[in-house]
This record gives sequence, structure tokens and C-alpha cells, in this order.
Amino acid sequence: MQAAYERIEADMRGIWGDMAPAMLRKRLRDVHADLSTLSRENLETIVDLLRQKTLPSILGEDGAEAKAKQYLAWVDDSA
Repeated sequence: MQAAYERIEADMRGIWGDMAPAMLRKRLRDVHADLSTLSRENLETIVDLLRQKTLPSILGEDGAEAKAKQYLAWVDDSA
């Protein structure tokens, strides 16, 4: 799961720059996880939170949905 997390972080850096790691750490805290214990369920919940709360501010609803689908595909690839 860490590989998927790192891909998501790298992609988010393209959108938010150096703020991306802090945004993802916030979502880790939201699901009561850390990188060493990150599960598939945690990462799916993080992607859902990003889709609902973070991504729409820059990408709009449709863009957030598309980006979340891409992120979930990366989660599937890491499983």
C-alpha cells in the first residue's frame, strides 16, 4: 500500500506542490493510521476523503471523481 500512497502523493504534488504531504498526513490522521500500518481499507478511505473534501477545490466535482478513480486503480495495482 505504501507504493500506492507514494504515487498519490507524487500526483498531488503536481497539483498542490509542497502542501501535498501535509494534506495526506491529515487524511492519515483522519483514518487513525500511519504509513507503517496503512491498510487497503485505510487507503481507500483516504482516497474517498480526498474526493469529497480536498480534490474538488481545484479540480471540481467531475475532476475529483476522475482523480479518485485513478487513485483507486493505483491502490488495486498495489494489492
